[in-house]
Amino acid sequence: MNIKHENVPGQVQEIVIEIQKEDYAENVDKALKKQRREVAVPGFRKGNAPMGIVQKMYGKNILVMEIDRIVNEQIDKYFKDNDVKYIFEPMPVEGKSQVDFDNPDNFTFTYEYAMRPEVKIDYKSMPAVIDFTIVPGEDEINSYIDQQRERHGKYVTPDTVEKNDSVSVDFGGEKEAFFFIRDLKEDAQKAICGKKVEDKVSLSRASFANDAVFARAFDLKVEELNADDPYTYEITIKRIGRIEPAELNEEFFKAAYPNGNVTDEKSMKEDAKNVLAEQYKPDTERLFMNKAIETLLDNVKVELPDEFMKRYIKAVQKDMDDEKLEKDFDQYKRSFAWQILENTIVDGEDVNVTRADIENYFRDYFVKSYFGNFNAESVKDQVDKIVADAMKNQEYVKNAYDLLYDKKLVEVLRKKMNIEHKEGDFKAFVAELSAKEGKADAKTAEEKPKKTTKRKTAAKAEAPAAAEAPAEEKPKKTRAKSTKKADKE
Repeated sequence: MNIKHENVPGQVQEIVIEIQKEDYAENVDKALKKQRREVAVPGFRKGNAPMGIVQKMYGKNILVMEIDRIVNEQIDKYFKDNDVKYIFEPMPVEGKSQVDFDNPDNFTFTYEYAMRPEVKIDYKSMPAVIDFTIVPGEDEINSYIDQQRERHGKYVTPDTVEKNDSVSVDFGGEKEAFFFIRDLKEDAQKAICGKKVEDKVSLSRASFANDAVFARAFDLKVEELNADDPYTYEITIKRIGRIEPAELNEEFFKAAYPNGNVTDEKSMKEDAKNVLAEQYKPDTERLFMNKAIETLLDNVKVELPDEFMKRYIKAVQKDMDDEKLEKDFDQYKRSFAWQILENTIVDGEDVNVTRADIENYFRDYFVKSYFGNFNAESVKDQVDKIVADAMKNQEYVKNAYDLLYDKKLVEVLRKKMNIEHKEGDFKAFVAELSAKEGKADAKTAEEKPKKTTKRKTAAKAEAPAAAEAPAEEKPKKTRAKSTKKADKE
């Protein structure tokens, strides 16, 4: 067996793998014998089929898989031994390989690969990136406090309907419905407010804010609604429900904030401000990330081999045609360039996300979302079980991993790049977002060529599909082939 580098001008290089018969014959023979023991051929007892029949049935596929394994191992070994930094996946060079699986003897495979470009980032010379902080307004804070008071309020059944109430009603004989007055349009709210139990009101589909709340109120399915039917009902009010907001007293603060961190209205407003600001962080960090990516892509030169990239994209995405590729190529190029820049940025930085990080993220999320009003110790076992269940869901884990990774990446970018700090309310943030819509956000991720796991050496119809590898305990962030495999960046 021999592997050698064919030095050619430019970023794209070639390697040649020469495989002799003795390199694969023994393993192929072992695999055929194993197959013979397991195969059932009509007319022969299991394990006693003639080797010639087994060879005819399975020999070519076994040979293809063995050669495929050898080629992959040799390329990976070459890259590791020679510290080769490459991007994308090496691809076979058409017309330069000597392969005949029908008459196997010696094989020669020629692959081309693209060298990873050297990238230098001069952060200080680049324009500043906007880092926006959303400051919750007084109205938002008061609304949050009102929600907390309602959550811990008292349920009562008043005599007349008001705007913040809910009602249970009868309609069409024995049928019942339930809805909140706030789900109605303004004219319908005026019609029902002031009514009492046993009063009648005419409501229709058009009385509600949208079809979804209408369907929910009358226990219907949105997709089954008749577009031509106004669904007009005469309803009879049977029950009026209202939440009387809790008073801001010692009893309320103990119930709403069992940890004792909020004890009066002043500290409650400060807590509300912090909670709301935290809720806005994903939006502001996404804006910062998009602007940072855009700035880096516009100011750092990344050399990419266009023709090799086009061949790679078409090889990985079988439904890609020349017209679509030309249309989307610039976006692909920016996406690949960003991945190379990202690897350069995080080199030497702590951006690892561990299993413990993900567990802590889930625990914090569930506690804040569902157990905020409970003593932490009293719900520990219940939260632990919910977290354990969440960790079994690979989609949840991957989403959490990506979110935590991006948060760490944002921290690195804030440390390295020039920053212009801005703050304002949510309206000002939306104006900033609209005025400077980012070019380099994650919208290309779905179109990005997937990383291939094997280099095919023969007609794919001849080789059985490889089994999907089991998910690792610690998820890895998905990237296109912007990193060198042997270098493990």
